[in-house]
Amino acid sequence: MLVAEVIGNLGSDALIKDFSGRKYVSMSVAHSVFSKDQNGNRQESTVWVSVLWYGEGGGIFPYLKKGSKVFVRGRENVKLYQDRQGNPQFAINIDATEVILCGSKAEGSQDHSTSQQAAQSPAPASGNPFGDNPNDDLPF
Repeated sequence: MLVAEVIGNLGSDALIKDFSGRKYVSMSVAHSVFSKDQNGNRQESTVWVSVLWYGEGGGIFPYLKKGSKVFVRGRENVKLYQDRQGNPQFAINIDATEVILCGSKAEGSQDHSTSQQAAQSPAPASGNPFGDNPNDDLPF
């Protein structure tokens, strides 16, 4: 079994579908891959991953909207097929076991994932992240 992890943005709003009486969340995640060409110029390409997450999405389903950044972990399936012109293609699918909302990108505003993360992380009481005792060099 291949386990895959991907972080990317939703290409459209997630949907709840029903297959043989079992509900699942269906979504497409766009993941950016960076490389360099022969001249050393940075190139970006997008890999689309189809995700099926069994259940109804728990408490985060209402937030799985187009542009939302998500982390997905699950079993990877790669399927080879031929397109209409007969060219070989592949599809990457993940049967998700875990989906975490990382942030969202609202229209006309900046990505708020950093500010959300900072709001959830308490700041240390002093400038020393290991505590207030300057003679104690142990972080626990």
